[in-house]
Amino acid sequence: MRALRLAPTLLLACAVRLPAAEPPPLSFPEALAAARGGNESLLAARAEVRQREEERKAAKGLYFPTVSFAPLYTHLDDDILLDLNPIRDVVLKLHPQVPPALVPPFEDTLFKQDMLRLPLTARWPLFTGGRIGAANRAAEARVRDAGAQTRQAEEGVLRSLVRAYFGLRLALEEKAVRAEVLAGLDRHVRDARRLEEEGLIAKVERLSAEVARAEAERQLKRAGHDVEIARAGLANVLASDAAVGDPVTPLFVAFDLDPAERFREASLPSHPALERLAAQRDLAGEAVAAQKGTFWPEVFAYGLYEMRKTDLSPIEPEWAAGVGARLELFDGGSRLKKLAAARAQQDRVKLLDQKLRRDLGTLVERQYREAEKAREQYAALEATRALADESLRARTRAFEEGVGTSLEVVDARLAQEKVRLERLAAAYAFVNALAELLEASGQGDRFEGLRTSPGTIEVRP
Repeated sequence: MRALRLAPTLLLACAVRLPAAEPPPLSFPEALAAARGGNESLLAARAEVRQREEERKAAKGLYFPTVSFAPLYTHLDDDILLDLNPIRDVVLKLHPQVPPALVPPFEDTLFKQDMLRLPLTARWPLFTGGRIGAANRAAEARVRDAGAQTRQAEEGVLRSLVRAYFGLRLALEEKAVRAEVLAGLDRHVRDARRLEEEGLIAKVERLSAEVARAEAERQLKRAGHDVEIARAGLANVLASDAAVGDPVTPLFVAFDLDPAERFREASLPSHPALERLAAQRDLAGEAVAAQKGTFWPEVFAYGLYEMRKTDLSPIEPEWAAGVGARLELFDGGSRLKKLAAARAQQDRVKLLDQKLRRDLGTLVERQYREAEKAREQYAALEATRALADESLRARTRAFEEGVGTSLEVVDARLAQEKVRLERLAAAYAFVNALAELLEASGQGDRFEGLRTSPGTIEVRP
């Protein structure tokens, strides 16, 4: 009975749901830190840097001797004996004057049936034709390549985050504008109904206002869907499964950009793609050096120490040391082909470097012009916005006084909305063009500085 009495209470408690906590607002620096900390491509690039660093350390070990321990157990059909008695018999026959006691019988075990060897061997390269040095320099080039690749990934994350973060900010601003338009049209519909009741306007004027309001409501719903799509895009860039808060960093337009020539000049020494090609050029050069080294003999010192002496034969030493050399005389032309391939790689990297420099110059110029166009468009729309605001006020006042039409008010409000949305879109276009311009010139780390510079204005509806 007690359980039955408690059941309604439990059901009521389960039915009451606590509201989900709203995610905290998100600034752009916070979003950038989160993106760089969770982006899989960037994390993979950093892991490759660590890999290449360890490989570079490993390459240094080629200068040192290698010591190995290789136990070996052998089983034979039988002991291998060393029997010199037949020779003794021949000697005694040829020299009968020699007493047999002076030439005693000789028979010894050369190799036992079961043998266990515990050899400790060492090998130290003395001369390799420059192959070891080339391998170490190649390892260092791979480290530089991986580092430049990481920088490239970081700038790619910045570009993607700018597009997603400010894309969500734009969607939220557009939704706010749509909401204001709807609220304004709500007031206009109420005024139209009042004026119709007072006989100051015709029914068609009121219907025109209601049609415009219905369309504004549809536009607001669509803007809400756009916000959710943009929010999902930002969550993807942040690699976050949790809800993403609203971006609080506003759109902006910078009016103090350096000349285009400065960006082109900056791209040549600092662009990570050029750094990668420089590393690959060094890598190709070391591959050529390594292949040339294969035509030289390899000289090495070696040593051997047998740790188990009981199974040694009488003719085997306990230890040995010496110097050896190895020269490959014929390999079917393989070394020549590999050398030709390494030289072809050198030529390829050189041509790619030339093309990339030309492409970067073109890309920097294009993105700079895109930023300029967006900035000029924003400036023009800023002046137009004041005219649109004044036109709406005048049309609304005229309608309320009975000397204007509902259609004129609606047109003025929609014109104002259009200008405000185009102004926001121009700011968003500028932000994206700036991010791509900085990426093209290898200066992604300047984004925050330009965003907060004195010559930058924040753009709000």
